[in-house]
Amino acid sequence: MNKSIFSMNTLSKYGDLFQIIGVIGIISSLIFVGLELRQSHKIAMSDQHLARAQVWVSVYNSATSRSLAHQYDQDHYSDFDIYVHNSFNAMWNIYEADYLRYRLGLMTDDAWQGRLNSINSIKKNDNSFDCMIRDRVWKNNRLILDSEFVKLVEEIPFEDCEAL
Repeated sequence: MNKSIFSMNTLSKYGDLFQIIGVIGIISSLIFVGLELRQSHKIAMSDQHLARAQVWVSVYNSATSRSLAHQYDQDHYSDFDIYVHNSFNAMWNIYEADYLRYRLGLMTDDAWQGRLNSINSIKKNDNSFDCMIRDRVWKNNRLILDSEFVKLVEEIPFEDCEAL
């Protein structure tokens, strides 16, 4: 009688064990594929949002080069004020895209903290006219930006333009 571990009798005794190991392997593979699909979906969502933000930044840059303030009567604005107005519009779109990347886990805490520090500095602007432009632009943008991002930004107190 052959006592080899590879004999048919020995292998049949371990058949159930091999099936269990096979099932565990298949389940592990499916979990891995699911996690990869989830991550790919997050990256695709983030990239689409970033692409839309880049389109808006191009719109603002184009308006600035033509001395137009996006969605505002520019008769009251100098060329520099138009630049400030359109820059605020672009910044809110960029920061919203960054917030989404952070929320999806695609941006480090340190990088997001840098963006948050920049948002804080915008909200504490000490130039009264820039402050009025900032508030006007925020009022328009808050209606179209991600609601969680808007909530986060509005938790930071705005410098009161009237006090400047």
